[in-house]
Amino acid sequence: MINDRDTNFVYFSSLIKERPALKSFWLYLEKQLHRAGIDYGFIENTNDIWCRDYMPVQISPKAFVQFKYYPSYCNTVKYRPSITDTAQVQLSNPLPGTTVQHPLLLDGGNVVRSGNTVVMTDRVFKENKTIAKEDVIAQLKQALQVEKLYLIPSQPYDFTGHSDGMVRFVDDHTLLVADYRGELDYWKTRYRNALQKTGLRLIEFPAAPVKEKNKNGDYPATRCYINFAWIGDVILFPQFDMPEDEEALKEAKRIFNGCQVIPVPSAVLAEDGGVLNCATWNVKT
Repeated sequence: MINDRDTNFVYFSSLIKERPALKSFWLYLEKQLHRAGIDYGFIENTNDIWCRDYMPVQISPKAFVQFKYYPSYCNTVKYRPSITDTAQVQLSNPLPGTTVQHPLLLDGGNVVRSGNTVVMTDRVFKENKTIAKEDVIAQLKQALQVEKLYLIPSQPYDFTGHSDGMVRFVDDHTLLVADYRGELDYWKTRYRNALQKTGLRLIEFPAAPVKEKNKNGDYPATRCYINFAWIGDVILFPQFDMPEDEEALKEAKRIFNGCQVIPVPSAVLAEDGGVLNCATWNVKT
C-alpha cells in the first residue's frame, strides 16, 4: 500500500474553503501548505468536508479501491443528506490510474496503513453484518493487497468507529497508540490485548477524549492529537487551544524528528467530530 510518508499531494473537499465557519481555519492552513511546499487540490460535488472517508484507498501509484460509502452513523434523517455520492465527485487535479469498485462498506478513516499492514476497528463487521467475519477479513486483505489486518475495538466516544483517531503508524514496525487511561477498565483491557497481538512496537501518544456532547448531540474530536495529516515529510499537527496542546506537539516533534511538524489550530474542525486526517485525502501522484 501507499504510506502517508510516500504521498506528495493532498486533496480537500471544496467545502472547506466555502463554509463561512471555516474561513479563518482554511486561510491559515492554506498559508502553511504554501510555506511547506505541499501541492494541493480540491474535490468537488461533496456533501461534507470529511473526504478521507468517502475517497478511495490508494494501493499503488495508479491503483485505487473505492469501497461503498454509506456509514450507519449517517443513516438518519438528520445526517443522510451529508452522505457524499462517490460516483459524483470530481477532482480539480485529475489522477491517472484505475479505481476498482468494492461492495464492502468501509470508511477511509477506518484504514490505518503501512506497507503490508492495515489496522481498523471492529466497526467494519457492524457495517457488513450480513457477511461472515472471516469473509470480510479475506475480502479486505485481497482488496487492499496486504498480508496483515489487525482489528481493535472501536473507541467508546467516537460515533464513527474509525481507527485513525486511535492509532497511527510511525513506520512498518511501530504504532502510535492513543493513551486512553481515562476509559473504563473493561474496554482498556480489550484495547491493550488487541494491540499486543499485533506484535508491533507500541508508543503511547497523548489523548484525552471529550465526553461531553456538542450542540448537535455528538462527541467532538477535541484533543484527538493522533488524527494529524501526514504528507511526505510534513505533518500537519492539530492544536485545540487546550492545556495538553504543548506536550502533544512536543511529543510529535520528538517521534517524527525527520519531519517538519506544523501546528494547526483545529478546534473548529474538532467540534464537528473530525480533525486533520479526516479532512484530507493524501495521495502519491
